Amino acid sequence: MYYIRKYADCWAIHDDDTGASRPLAAAEVETVQKEFPTLSDPKVRTVFTDTIDTINLNIPFRDPIGP
Repeated sequence: MYYIRKYADCWAIHDDDTGASRPLAAAEVETVQKEFPTLSDPKVRTVFTDTIDTINLNIPFRDPIGP
């Protein structure tokens, strides 16, 4: 499972199975907003999903970010 989380300084994608995460590039933020329109709501901070079709998930995830 993946989740997309909005932070004060970036948006990030997290792989719940491995605990790895990485910040999203600006173009990816726009893309996932189209796939998950609820992310456009300022009150929504996190979206959980089993699949994400609009961005490439085959790139290596970095170590978990932030505390």
